[in-house]
Amino acid sequence: MKEQLDRIFTRIRAYYDGMDEIREKILPLQRQTVRMCSEIIKNVHRHEHESIPEKIVRLKENLSKMNVLISQAPGNFPKDYLQIVKQETGEAIIFYELIVHNSLPEPEDCHIEVEDYAYACADVVGELRRYILRCLREENYTQASVLLEEMSEFYNYLFTLDYPNGLIPGLRKKIDAARGILARTEADVTLSLQMHKLKQNLNQIDKVE
Repeated sequence: MKEQLDRIFTRIRAYYDGMDEIREKILPLQRQTVRMCSEIIKNVHRHEHESIPEKIVRLKENLSKMNVLISQAPGNFPKDYLQIVKQETGEAIIFYELIVHNSLPEPEDCHIEVEDYAYACADVVGELRRYILRCLREENYTQASVLLEEMSEFYNYLFTLDYPNGLIPGLRKKIDAARGILARTEADVTLSLQMHKLKQNLNQIDKVE
């Protein structure tokens, strides 16, 4: 029996040694990618767009490298190691394309799968709110209104993903959160527009007087 256990556990250790070796190579790429995603979103909010295209190229390169590493694993590598990275990547690229180019990239453009894209869309809603609030502070009411419409469309389509949590774990919670974000943003934009109109009316009265 001891000989059998030695042989079996030698195989088991070799399997997990191989998996751990892949994990150690993935982790630095994972951290670097998530950090770059945060930088891209920050750059968009600050209107600093010059460095973003290069960062997006690096994001996609990192995803490709991680996919290659996973394909070399001796077994089925845990999905969690790439799931968050893909969702963050999707969020950063979608947000950038929406704000800077007024376009919506496909999942393939982001180098992610459709299920990761759905989570990314839910997260984009929160970033749109932050950008809309900045527009309101800058009195850019036109862009705020346009982005509010886009936020509403995101939510409307996300709401159609009415599937069991076992198929889309955590996504319904994100969609529910998006509904609250949308409602608060609608109220903020409405109030700001009303205040802006009131200010304009008062200015007109002052001019008449």
